Amino acid sequence: MRQISTVYIVILLFLLTSCFGLFDSGSDTVVDDYEVTWIDVIESRDLSKKEELVPGYVFAVGHDSKFIYAKQHPRKESSTEKFDKTIINYYIVERTKNEFQDRPKYGPLTKASFDSLCFKLGISSPKFDMTYPTNL
Repeated sequence: MRQISTVYIVILLFLLTSCFGLFDSGSDTVVDDYEVTWIDVIESRDLSKKEELVPGYVFAVGHDSKFIYAKQHPRKESSTEKFDKTIINYYIVERTKNEFQDRPKYGPLTKASFDSLCFKLGISSPKFDMTYPTNL
C-alpha cells in the first residue's frame, strides 16, 4: 500500500511541475531598458519598455543614439496564419532615459513614410541588426 501512495505522489509531483512549462517567455535587450519580448508564443514578439510600444509580430529591430526602429508584421484576427507576412509596418521610437516611454513613437508606417521620416529625423541608413524568423 505504501508503494502505491509513493507512486501517486511521484506522478502528482511530475504533473504539477510540468504544468509550469505551459507559460513561457523570453526577451532580448535592444539598448538600455528597451526589449524585444514574447510571452507564451513566439508570434507575440513585441518591442517594449515596461509597456508595449510596438505590438507583435516584431521581426527586425535596430537602433542608434537617439532612436529605435522596428519592422513588424501585423497580427491576423481570424485566420490560421498568426500574422500577415504580406504587410510590413515600420516604427520609430525616440529613446528616453525615463522609466516609461515619454517621447514620440511613430507608426505604423509604410516603407515610403518610414524613409521620409528617417530623413526628417536625421536617421541615416537605419540598420536592423536584430532579426527574427518569419517562417513560423
